[in-house]
Amino acid sequence: MRKVFIPFLFFLFITSHAVFAQDEGTLTKKVRVTRGKSIYFFAGPSYRFGTNNGDYSGGLNLEAGYLLRLNRIVSIGPSLSFSKFKYDESISDSFGNEDATGNNIFADGYPIKIVYMKGGNLTHFSAGFDVKIDFIPMADSRKFNVYGLVKPFVLLSSRTAVSATVEPWNRDDFDYPTSAWEYTGPPDEFLDSETDGLSRWGAETEFSGGLNVGVGGEYSFPSGLSFLVQASFRMTFPIMYIDTSAFDPSIATGYYHPDYPFVKEGFTTLNISLGASYRF
Repeated sequence: MRKVFIPFLFFLFITSHAVFAQDEGTLTKKVRVTRGKSIYFFAGPSYRFGTNNGDYSGGLNLEAGYLLRLNRIVSIGPSLSFSKFKYDESISDSFGNEDATGNNIFADGYPIKIVYMKGGNLTHFSAGFDVKIDFIPMADSRKFNVYGLVKPFVLLSSRTAVSATVEPWNRDDFDYPTSAWEYTGPPDEFLDSETDGLSRWGAETEFSGGLNVGVGGEYSFPSGLSFLVQASFRMTFPIMYIDTSAFDPSIATGYYHPDYPFVKEGFTTLNISLGASYRF
């Protein structure tokens, strides 16, 4: 009996091992994300946003960066950007311009000073850290995706020198319209960075920082190339820029204010950008 039982056990062991091996099959490691890195480039206009962005018209924004995908939803990476904003005389020139949001007219009683400035353009260089969040989990076969973006950044803000020509005017009555004012020129002052006590009008560079928050859409091709459209709010910590609306229209307290025409406040813009990226 023992001679029969031992070979029978051996037979069961060999048979069960073969069956289990056949059911298990060959193990294969599945790749979760086949393309986990990408580079991108954006370009587009920037628009003033809010009421505290001074006497500046729209600007230009350029951006490039690198992203490393952590999983199917989150990607992170560094980026560099360049922005430029031009001082817009039409915003501050309220002499006969009802649409001006700034002010270049100062009056105390009958004498009037009208200031015409030049320069003061802003250039921003920033280095940021992107956190991109895909609202639809990433897949190589997916053609369209929507994402959100959060980017803290450090900023180097540069402002060109500012100069001003000041025209003297006079009025016979406080209620006279500007068309009835009398020009008593020539200009009695010329303000620039060489004038005593006005060194702040010279070119200036300062460090700051901020946060960029936005949303975008991405259309991908099998080759790894993608086209993107993105809208974002760019909010900086306080920097120095021209904002004539922040000063009283008074010669004594506005025109002669020690900070005129500069403020140091946050600078917020809306960026609309088109771009391309390549995943590899």
